[in-house]
Amino acid sequence: MKKLLFILLISLLLVAACTTGTKKTPTSGFVGGKDGIVSKITVESSSDNNQVLDDNKETFNINVNLENKGEYSVKEGEAMVTLDGINYNAFQIPNPTKLNEVPLEKLRKEADKVSAASQTIIQYDARYLPNEDADRTLDLAANVCYKYETISRVKDLCLRKQVTGVPSTTCKVDEAKVSENSGAPLQVTTLVQRPAGENKISVYIEAMNNGKGILYSKDYLANGKCVDNDKEKNKVYAKVELTEFQNSASFIKCSSMTNNEGQLNVIQNKVSLSCTIDTSSMQDNAFETPLRVTFNYVYKDGITTQLKIKSVI
Repeated sequence: MKKLLFILLISLLLVAACTTGTKKTPTSGFVGGKDGIVSKITVESSSDNNQVLDDNKETFNINVNLENKGEYSVKEGEAMVTLDGINYNAFQIPNPTKLNEVPLEKLRKEADKVSAASQTIIQYDARYLPNEDADRTLDLAANVCYKYETISRVKDLCLRKQVTGVPSTTCKVDEAKVSENSGAPLQVTTLVQRPAGENKISVYIEAMNNGKGILYSKDYLANGKCVDNDKEKNKVYAKVELTEFQNSASFIKCSSMTNNEGQLNVIQNKVSLSCTIDTSSMQDNAFETPLRVTFNYVYKDGITTQLKIKSVI
């Protein structure tokens, strides 16, 4: 009897091992997260880090490290750094604005692993010219502006030709949906669909700026420097699409936009838009279909470090 139980136990363990080995990993979605480019500023000198000599005594480097922790690939020239908080002439910096010279690839998810964040350093050579009377400490800052994109997706928007008919058992045309967001500072937090007529669905979308930076229009980098600009501040470009259809613009109409895309204002760190979907040309049976919202913008962030200037006697 004991021998039989032992054989059965071994058989069960073998079956379990085989089952575990052939088990499929669930398909992955976005990496997610609320970061875009994360930056850091440091000073590298022969005296000591974040400490330099006065009176034109040494050359030192101001390094701005850029690390892409989101899911949009930033091309060469799409990240801009402008030094701030210092007298450029005193530090002998002829051009305080520089662009990234190498692309910053987005995070990618493969199976259960996420790729390492890509990085680059924007470097400035500097020498402090004035002769100080005594040591002093100042705040060395940098503004970082970069193009970025958020993709938000609802996998199960419910549509059918006659919206106000007998409720379908397949899906609901009147409910809040769960949005998946790509890793980026701007994230969709609310998406609700409601019947708006016999052949019409309304969709309300709200997105939130989760970072400490400011959203600017997608063409903001054309200004040539990363500084405040009230004219282009708090603006994003949005596009709403049904990805299983090739002609979304023909039946999606959004307020304050041309059909299904256009520029929107950011109010108190929020973006909101209301759209309607004409279902008159769709099939009679209810079905679930993906809805994608794409936001394009420039994100402006700021970083600071303390720098000590040593007076040389």
